[in-house]
This record gives sequence, structure tokens and C-alpha cells, in this order.
Amino acid sequence: MVLLTIAAALAEPVPGVHLEHARQFQHNPPDRRSPTPHPPPPDAPSPTVTVYGYHAYWTGSPLDIDYSRLSHIAIFNVALSSDGSLTDTQRWTNVAGDVVPLAHAYGVSVHLCVTSFTDPVTNAVLSDPSRRATAISQLADLVDQFDADGVNVDVEGLDAAQKSNFVSFIEELSVAVDEIVIATPAVDWQGAYDYDQLAALSDGLFIMGYGYHYSGSNPGPNAPLYGGSPWGRYSLDWSVNDHLEFGAPADKIILGLPLYGREWPTDGPDVPGTATGSGVAVFMEDALDRVATQPPLFDDVTRTPYMLGDDWQLWYDDVSSLRERISYAVDRELQGVGFWALQYEGEDSGFWEMVSEETVLLEDDPLETDTGLDTPAENAPPIARAGQPIEANVGDIVVLNGSA
Repeated sequence: MVLLTIAAALAEPVPGVHLEHARQFQHNPPDRRSPTPHPPPPDAPSPTVTVYGYHAYWTGSPLDIDYSRLSHIAIFNVALSSDGSLTDTQRWTNVAGDVVPLAHAYGVSVHLCVTSFTDPVTNAVLSDPSRRATAISQLADLVDQFDADGVNVDVEGLDAAQKSNFVSFIEELSVAVDEIVIATPAVDWQGAYDYDQLAALSDGLFIMGYGYHYSGSNPGPNAPLYGGSPWGRYSLDWSVNDHLEFGAPADKIILGLPLYGREWPTDGPDVPGTATGSGVAVFMEDALDRVATQPPLFDDVTRTPYMLGDDWQLWYDDVSSLRERISYAVDRELQGVGFWALQYEGEDSGFWEMVSEETVLLEDDPLETDTGLDTPAENAPPIARAGQPIEANVGDIVVLNGSA
């Protein structure tokens, strides 16, 4: 494990970022306001890039989600046991019967999320072919029982010694279920995730692009878009480039983004600051409520809003900063984006409208619409993206194919 001792360096993303939330909320579920379902219009366009959302069991009902904005939903979680069997299966069986037909009506794939967050369990299962087979058989049965689409594999803190065994597990699982998405770390400290092999065997790698500063670190951006002084180099941009460098093609990368921030007690309002205790997760909905009484500040280096008090700091993302991150993923021609976790955003319909604006990329050209009149249709700006910038010399032929 690498320890960063330079005060200004970015803290190491903690293994088990989803586990932190489970520990914070499962025994003390947040007092959530009752959601008001907002049925989408019947012609709401589906996203044309992947929009992948995790639903956690401590939030509201998954039946209140606007599925028209998504391409995939992962139901969190069932857990691996050291013998390969699954626990907490009721978190799936209690909701899958209602979620699957509702999601399928919108063309949304439903994945069962299986987790392992401790080395003894992970190592025991991955290193033993018979235990891998037990886990795969039980996962496939749960998926098939409800006519779901696949499995989300969330194994965090993987040891390097299990690198090839994890690939074997995914390869064997791919025979048993139709779709697999794998949660991968923002920073693979041990070089344990074989990105190129995992990408080839799965339908996507969901980069958990959050926890760059975590509960046990000093305060700072949860999901910095870019690195730089005083935060160090680790950022969403670094994580994407790291996955690409080690063989994951762009069209297999899903950039996971947080719908939460984190608040730390501090010894003062300095930035970077020093924590005097553990940070706690704050839902985006609650962070935005606080903005009404205290205007936020903005970190230009990492493109992140934050708020300061005399003895606390809150770093979070809002609709504007998430738009910038989604736009980044689309411009890099990644497979798409995802969110941890659905319903953390609350009832702000403006958030999902923004998501649709950024992820519904291709529509009929309004100028070609037959109005039945002799007058031309009203002009409108183009909405298709031509792809990455291209450098060319005078006389070169450049093809903009609009495939992005």
C-alpha cells in the first residue's frame, strides 16, 4: 500500500468506497422526504450513451426512479461469502420482481450487484474454482429467476495475487449470464485489475470516480475532474487515461460519478485543510439545500464546488459540475457515465433534464421535419457531436462522421 506523506498531495482513494456508504447508512437510514413520482412524457428520448445507475437499499423505493433517463440500473447488493454462497439475497428478491418489468418497459437493463469488500472472502472465493462455480451458479439463478439482464461485479481492494483469478471468475461468469459490468477503482494501487482482459470479457468497466478524498483523509474534492497543485495528479482525467493506457478501450469505459459529497470537521477554514475527525457522506440533495443559505466557493483546478465554515469543510458536486464531467466523458468518446447512487440527488428534476441534454446525442434534424407548410422550420443549433478534435494541415482531408 502506497502512503502519501506530502501534505499537499491528494489522499489515496480508499478501498471499499461503496462499503463506506453501507456502513454509514444501513443501520441509520437517512430520514428521506417522501418522493413524488414524476412520470416522464411518453416520448421522452432514451439516452444514446450508457447512463448507468446504482440503487442502494437504504434510499427510497426503486419504483420511484425515472427510468427514461437510464440505460442500466444495478440493484445493490448481494454479498459473497467465503464458501462462494450469497448472502443478503432479499435485497434483490424483494424488489426485482417489480423493478425488472418496469425497467424493461423503458428498455433499461437490470443488473444484480454482487459485492466483496474483504480480502479473506475475496481470496477464498477467487482462488478456488469450485467456490467460483458456486457463486456463479447462485448469481445466474437469481438473474434468471426474475428475467433480469446480468450482473454488476463490485470487488474492491483486490489483491494483486488474485489478478488472474479475478479474470477467470469473470470469464466463467460470462458463460452463465448475458451482461457483466465490473466496478473498477479510481486508482489501482496494487495493479490488481487486468483492465484489458476484464474489458474484453465484460460489457463495461464502471470507474468508481469518487473517494479521491474519503472519510479518513483530509478534506478535498471527492471527484476532481483534473489534478494539479495543491491536490496532486489523481483525478477523473487521470483515472480514464490510466484505464486507456492499460488496455481498456474507450467504448468499454463508464465514468462513474458521485451524487454525494463529503463533510469533514477541520481545524480551520484553510484550503487544503486538516481534518480533526472522520468525514461523512452528504447527499447531493442535502448539499444543495445548504447552498440556499451559504453561497458556495469553487475550486478552479479540480472544477469542484465547496463550502467552508470555521471548523468544517464540505466538498460536493452540483448540477453544473456534473454536467462538465458528463460532457468530458462524451467528448472522450467513452461508453458513457454512471452514478453512485440513484436518489441521492433528491427531487431536483433539473438534474435529470441536464443528464438527458448531455446523453441524448442524436435526434432527427428539426430542419428536415415535414411541417406540411411552405415556410421552413425554425432553425435550431446542431446537437450531434463530431468527435474528438482533429489536427490537420492545409490540404488534408478530414472526415467528421458524427459517430460520437
